[in-house]
Amino acid sequence: MVWGNRIFSSGALMLFMERQEHIHIVAAGEKMEAACAAAVRDLQDITRIVIFADTEIFTNTSRDSEEVKTHKDAVREAVTEAKAHAATLNIPAILVYIAPPAGASVAAAVQKIKRESPGARFTFDLSGGSKDLAVALFQISLWLGGGAYYAFEGRKGTVGPAEKLAVPAIPLKEIAANPNYMRILAVLAGTPGKNDTAPRVLPRSYLFTQLEAFYVPVKKSGVKMNVSKTKTDAVTGKRAAIPVLSQGTFSSLLTTLASADLVQEVPGPAGNRKEKYYRITASGTLALQLV
Repeated sequence: MVWGNRIFSSGALMLFMERQEHIHIVAAGEKMEAACAAAVRDLQDITRIVIFADTEIFTNTSRDSEEVKTHKDAVREAVTEAKAHAATLNIPAILVYIAPPAGASVAAAVQKIKRESPGARFTFDLSGGSKDLAVALFQISLWLGGGAYYAFEGRKGTVGPAEKLAVPAIPLKEIAANPNYMRILAVLAGTPGKNDTAPRVLPRSYLFTQLEAFYVPVKKSGVKMNVSKTKTDAVTGKRAAIPVLSQGTFSSLLTTLASADLVQEVPGPAGNRKEKYYRITASGTLALQLV
């Protein structure tokens, strides 16, 4: 399998090595080679791959059935192929054995990696390995703030591509308590019930106009009011001046949503570098569904 063309000159290699280290931890499974290939293609800045494998996969016993033997052989072959492909891309790949209980072993192994690579960024693929290994890696990913990926099984046993698991960086009650967050997410999500093939990508200026008329100040003091425009208060029934949404406040709202991985800034149409564009993420979509 071809993972992509990653050939570096000496100067480019030096620049590559100076970047923040990105360690991608993969749970060993039968189809992990394809998962590693996809990760290298999509994440692009991976500098090291660490394969976590249950010790029993590399241990033969007289109690193993033919089915178990076949499974172990397939996983071992996948590990070998993944390491070989990584070598062709100048990406170091090592194998770490995880003994039960998986929780303690995974924590100890990751702690060792962190000591050896302080400041490294981590991502995780939980698709392979045992349930205990997957849960342990997911738990560690929450503590390290590293993205966790999983390939869910589809109909008739088919396995789809690994998707980033939606993990909240802001408590759901805080998202729901700010109607401005909800308005921005709803606009990016599009028409309720409509299954678009791809998330909407909208310019910042459009999002601003969509929020401006519905803006609700969270702070009670220091809010400017537009006295030339009024709206009816839903509680009192009286006319009141409309609060003014400043560009600074709007930027703060977008920054908070982006830092929480609820929205993502993306490239706009070719040739338009002045305007910023945004899309909702899997976490943002899930937040809307759960509120």
